[in-house]
Amino acid sequence: MFVLASASKGRQKLLNQIALTHKVIVSDFDETKVQESDPCIKVKLIAKGKGDSALKKLKKGNQPLNAFQALIACDSLFEFEGEIFGKPKNKEQLISRWQRMSGNFGFLHTGHYLISIDNLEIDIRSSSLNKSFDGVVTTKIEFMSLSNTEITKYASIPEPYNCAGGFAIEGIGGKFIKKIDGCFSNVIGLSLPWLKINSEKLGLSDLLIDN
Repeated sequence: MFVLASASKGRQKLLNQIALTHKVIVSDFDETKVQESDPCIKVKLIAKGKGDSALKKLKKGNQPLNAFQALIACDSLFEFEGEIFGKPKNKEQLISRWQRMSGNFGFLHTGHYLISIDNLEIDIRSSSLNKSFDGVVTTKIEFMSLSNTEITKYASIPEPYNCAGGFAIEGIGGKFIKKIDGCFSNVIGLSLPWLKINSEKLGLSDLLIDN
């Protein structure tokens, strides 16, 4: 069993899609502590912060650590014209961003942090005794040209406010995406190929086959 350090429904659906049994533990990591302008560095640091925070909560819980194989934590940001777009704060910001994004392209960066949970005596504060991997996967996204009416209608539903960049490729927002260059699941919030490759490095070679 894995631990998913995220409340993201999209990430949970991805793990369910590959039949990976997991337990959700939402971290209480304060993302505002990461003051970094480079989006790739930022998402990697936040993902690690989320992961280490969730590990601390896991150790304090009632379930034994040996019930789990590894923990995965992620964080996503959308980069557009050199600016970092997280989740839109309000309708006005969402509409303004989409008016800029319409007919253009940007980059979705997802930081990944995968750590084994095989040492029951580990000091969770450092996580230094556990084998871990981190990395960033980037997907280029090109958008359709949208009318102001289409943008306003999309801004009237809850979906875009829960996503980095203000769109969900697996939802209604998918029809506004012209094409992508790179990993599809990465745009949802977790690159399944990255997870497979790095899980194999932890000795979990049957991750996508036998759970």
